[in-house]
Amino acid sequence: MIRIRVPADIDASALVELILRFPTPTPATPAVLRRIFSHKLLDPCSYLLVAEEESSLVGFVSGYRHAAFYAGGDTAWVDEILVEESRRGRDIGRLLMHVFEERAAADGCKLVSLATAGAGSFYSKLGYETKAGYYKKYLHSTDRATPADRGDGRRPG
Repeated sequence: MIRIRVPADIDASALVELILRFPTPTPATPAVLRRIFSHKLLDPCSYLLVAEEESSLVGFVSGYRHAAFYAGGDTAWVDEILVEESRRGRDIGRLLMHVFEERAAADGCKLVSLATAGAGSFYSKLGYETKAGYYKKYLHSTDRATPADRGDGRRPG
């Protein structure tokens, strides 16, 4: 049975292991990921949820709440969501998003938004609509990983 919950300090190592499997153009060391994890636990505007199955972390969703003029109040943003590849297709991502949305609604958020290149159909099935493009700019050339950094031969995105 899948349980979605807020992580605790004791989850740091398991979550870092899971995050290290997440493809990213800006890889971080385990020490950096632990620092980010600790910061997120202390930040009242940070949303971090984990999916647990049989005492193992099998997924997570991370984001935050912030005020936005266009929404006339608080909105929630999903930064990243990951479900272990072997456990995909079992509604874990849907459950993570559902609990994320419940938390955002309980905090008074007007909407939840995110950016995705490859999972549009997943979010459409959850009721999300696409409205605008998403752009990013790396502020330091060292922040952008090369294919060799990731070891997968893909270009950084």
